[in-house]
Amino acid sequence: MATKLSPLSQTNLDRFRVEATEIVLESDPIGIEEPLQINLVIGDVSTEFSVTMRTPGEDKALIYGLIFNEGIIRRADDVIQFNRLSSDDGEQDNLREVVLAPQISLDLPKITRRHTTYSGCGLCGKTSIQALELKQSRPMKPIPVTFSTSTVQRLRSLLSEQPLFSNTGGVHVAGFVPEIEGLLDFGGAIFFEDVGRHNALDKLIGCQLIENDLQKNGCLLLSGRISFELVQKAVMAGYSTIVALGAPSSLAIKTANQFDVMLMGFAKNNRFNLYTSHKQYIEVE
Repeated sequence: MATKLSPLSQTNLDRFRVEATEIVLESDPIGIEEPLQINLVIGDVSTEFSVTMRTPGEDKALIYGLIFNEGIIRRADDVIQFNRLSSDDGEQDNLREVVLAPQISLDLPKITRRHTTYSGCGLCGKTSIQALELKQSRPMKPIPVTFSTSTVQRLRSLLSEQPLFSNTGGVHVAGFVPEIEGLLDFGGAIFFEDVGRHNALDKLIGCQLIENDLQKNGCLLLSGRISFELVQKAVMAGYSTIVALGAPSSLAIKTANQFDVMLMGFAKNNRFNLYTSHKQYIEVE
């Protein structure tokens, strides 16, 4: 169930471990952060869409998820070619070209990001629930199962087993546990890791878009706090259930309630918080 750790995902750097009685110099695994330039191509026209900071690895899934969540594509076959290009200096492998189907219509001034998109900012500046209603791409799936503290604890433990997250403590994880016949299929869980919370979820959604057109129902797992942008991405993909280790923002809760997303946070060993009106899906043990 753990993701395969790419050699590009982390590096070892010296750091000091400071304790009450000593300072020790040690080598520490650190999650790598690098820029990724994304160019979109329709016909003979190519434009720089975005430069985003991310953890190298799973770039195709990241880009598919990102351009899907931006409303540029609606399905995987809207992309007819995906090219890995060399940057101008010829040394870094951080340039991707996405050739879109000719029927795709783009309003380039609106979609082109003229600045670097940092790994933590998600859909920078786009915090309008009204805009989300216009962009919603998939109908919301039903809440898959009832949840107890033991269920949430098992979900939480899956996050802690991911290699980059457990090795570095400096990246985020987005996971998906599918539902099969009213039960969560823990053995079928998938996970993506990145220095950015939004990037990790984009990778996950992009993967599901490519593999099954987002038809599977299940539960999203998030390692950090829950921002509006993360709920926004879940709504875009039609996912109705989120379990996170961190706390949500007020706008995340408002958005979750508006779109009937069951939102659970502060998942701990023997407790979690429910932030939406879904008490009927909670099972007391």
